[in-house]
Amino acid sequence: MNWFYDTSVWITLPLLVGGFVLATCLVVYAMRPVVRRLVSDPEEWDRALAHVIGAFGVFFGILLALVAVSVYENFADTRTSTLQEAADVTALYRGTSGMPEPVGTPLRGAIREYLETVIDQDFPSQEQGILPEHSAVLVDDMQRMLHEYEPTAAPEQAEYIQLLATFDDFIESRRARIDATTLELPPLFWVVIWVGAAINTVLISFIYVSSLRLHLLIAGLLSLFIGLVMFVTADMDHPYQGAISVGPGAFERVIEQTIDRIGTTQ
Repeated sequence: MNWFYDTSVWITLPLLVGGFVLATCLVVYAMRPVVRRLVSDPEEWDRALAHVIGAFGVFFGILLALVAVSVYENFADTRTSTLQEAADVTALYRGTSGMPEPVGTPLRGAIREYLETVIDQDFPSQEQGILPEHSAVLVDDMQRMLHEYEPTAAPEQAEYIQLLATFDDFIESRRARIDATTLELPPLFWVVIWVGAAINTVLISFIYVSSLRLHLLIAGLLSLFIGLVMFVTADMDHPYQGAISVGPGAFERVIEQTIDRIGTTQ
């Protein structure tokens, strides 16, 4: 599915959704002669088909809804972890502003380099579905600098303890952001969804409608909505890929609104 996320949404959206609608209309058109030969009593046929479509629609609709909600929750959790990491980095940078030399300046420089690495290297890797490794070395450097610092005064010790707690929170939020790189629905779910969509198309083609245009209009509208739901779900399935994705904007704002501003005032 990498081609799906690497291609512009203006191509994938009409290609997949339009293709789904077209396939549904073709199935409806091909099945109309078969349905006409099978139907001897239209009222009985419609009554029986209504029960089948109603029961299937409930199960298929519930499945689509649950999958869409699950994917959106994963996407929202990924965005939250990214924002949390950016907030932890901001707190960490502000906490180092009061550290004496020669510890404070190198540590703040490592934090800035970490942010730039996350923006320029981590997120491009995550957009390709690859676990990022570029910023791990900088995290180790920051940890080493923090552990080498030995505060003497009581106020410095209190600030240092708080700084270590902030660093631990940063590590947790960073791990959550990285783990979300490989987050996706199990392939079996997509198999079930596509099989359900195919069954839905066949059931629509079984409807006995005398007017071909009306039949195609009904089938096209229903398949259009189902195709859009499936497209949005697939696009959000990988939080860092596709048109609906989590980007490095939070980290860019940390540099612009915190690091650059504090740096100009020092």
